[in-house]
Amino acid sequence: MATEKIIVGIDNQTIELKGAEKEEFLERRAKDQAESALLEAEYKAKQDSRESAIKKLAEIAGLTKEEINAIL
Repeated sequence: MATEKIIVGIDNQTIELKGAEKEEFLERRAKDQAESALLEAEYKAKQDSRESAIKKLAEIAGLTKEEINAIL
């Protein structure tokens, strides 16, 4: 990663980040990626939970998943 160049384009100008700016950018990007992964995992868990609830409701009510989804 030491040889990695970070070039930012602003208003038709390109600026290469170096030193502390480069390190701050890389740290911020890593943090943003971790937060994004966490949000995606939370979303998937909620979707899985919803699917499970619909399946259980369908079994109890004797309806198909499609019928339950149409009601919701």
